[in-house]
Amino acid sequence: MISRKFARRANFLFFLCLFFFGVITTHLFFLQVVKGKFYREEALSRLVLEEILPPRGSILDRNGKTLAEDVRVLSISAYSPQIDDPEKVAQELSQLLSLPPVELQQKFQSGRSWIEITDNAPLYLKETLEEKKLKGIDWREKSTRFYPQAPLFSNLLGFVGKDGRGLEGLEFAFDSYLTGKVGYSFYEKDALGKGIPLTTKYLEAQPGNNLHLTVDSTIQFFAEEALDRAMEKTKALRGVVIVNNPQNGDILALASRPSFDNRTFQAFPPESWKNLATGMVFEPGSTVKPLVMAAVLEEKKASLSEQFYCPGYIMVYNHRVRDIKAHGEEKLEDLLINSCNVGIITLAERLGKDKLFYYLKNFGLGEKCDIGLPGEEQGLLRPPRDWSLLSMGAIPIGQEMMVTPLQLLRALSALANKGVMMQPRLVKEITSPKGEVIESFSPTPSKEVVSEKTASVVLEMMEKTVAKGTGKKAYLEGYHIAGKTGTGQKVGPDGRYDPHKFYSSFVGFLPLPEPRFGIIVFLDEPQGEYYGGDIAAPVFKEIAQNIINYAGIMSDKAEVGLF
Repeated sequence: MISRKFARRANFLFFLCLFFFGVITTHLFFLQVVKGKFYREEALSRLVLEEILPPRGSILDRNGKTLAEDVRVLSISAYSPQIDDPEKVAQELSQLLSLPPVELQQKFQSGRSWIEITDNAPLYLKETLEEKKLKGIDWREKSTRFYPQAPLFSNLLGFVGKDGRGLEGLEFAFDSYLTGKVGYSFYEKDALGKGIPLTTKYLEAQPGNNLHLTVDSTIQFFAEEALDRAMEKTKALRGVVIVNNPQNGDILALASRPSFDNRTFQAFPPESWKNLATGMVFEPGSTVKPLVMAAVLEEKKASLSEQFYCPGYIMVYNHRVRDIKAHGEEKLEDLLINSCNVGIITLAERLGKDKLFYYLKNFGLGEKCDIGLPGEEQGLLRPPRDWSLLSMGAIPIGQEMMVTPLQLLRALSALANKGVMMQPRLVKEITSPKGEVIESFSPTPSKEVVSEKTASVVLEMMEKTVAKGTGKKAYLEGYHIAGKTGTGQKVGPDGRYDPHKFYSSFVGFLPLPEPRFGIIVFLDEPQGEYYGGDIAAPVFKEIAQNIINYAGIMSDKAEVGLF
């Protein structure tokens, strides 16, 4: 039998445990429910999650030269309340950063606490800053985009924003490939805000992929240098030079003016960022005449021995289409050599509007080239049902249509490639940071537009155009060069052709019989002389001569010694 004394003790212990359980439960309720939010926030405030931005992939030319890459730099800032002697600190920093000491001192005394001094200081300054221990000066490492050959390639490459994302050009178009995966660092800090050792964990950032282009840095330099001189000489509003390999469609150089420096793109107007090689359209003028000639020969609507007569004009419906002069008696090849409007329109009329449209469309006029650049224009080639009674006097000589410079080069390159039109190629492949090929872009034939025989005949006519016709200023002694000049009037605000504003162009290929280089030169509204043969052909000649020297192309007159 349980004694009363034991029962009292048992009851006392029970109620004591119950009391303590109640106290603990109440305290837990207070901590987890009443003060739960406060303590959760307090705990989380000691945990730090920081993003680790990944290095952006590089962009390289066909020879492996770097055109764009991420480099490590220092971002330097100041906390002004900690700077005891603003004048001294300003003097020290000015010597390191080549900034005016007065300007730095004014920033320190501006009343602002945190001041950004520079976000692009060389990484080698880190050791010096650590040695000097300037009070109030802080720095951190960061990645920034670097363009080793700038301002070369600026319109092609584009640029990135402060967040490292592409905003223009290839940087924008291939941003998803070039951008890597963000990493994170996670650690706990103590009451003083310092990181607690052994609490840091990392999720490593993954670098972006690399872009390998078809362009050649040396040829790009030739193109941009020649275009700059032409722009200065002619005072043209805009200009484009494209160099390609007509046999495989590779774009070797692509220059556009006006231009900018992608290292300091903010200092230039947005219209200068545009790449006009694909981002503008114009009436090509006489540069389409070889395409018409090829169509006529392919359809056997004329023979090489045929004779023509040019009185200086031709009537189309009730409209007189004038030529530059009365050429008189001409052979078929003379129609291209002399760039004869009358003869080309006569041939087009034999062909008929449906066949004419069919061939021009097959040559890719009015169709995008899809090389990966943003903002590409499609151009315009209206179907025959939309033509007027006067269209047959305009379209064969490059009016009533709009093309991009690259479209025109692609079309004429088919004649230099045995009648086969190639898809233009700007990107060769995309590789991982380890060098593994992620995606490859092989040369791709689009279609055979005309036969090899037809293409060869027209190419010979274009060679004679350079040797003794309107393209004589593109001639280089000892080399077989084919080409065609173009001069087109611009349409004014009233919808009529402006007699004082012109497009001037020249498209040429070398060396024949199997050209490895095609070059288009385009100038918009040149002042003074405006014929393509007078101002665009010499630009071609300069670039062609440099390419010949660079590629080691021997002239017909070169003597080869045998030892």
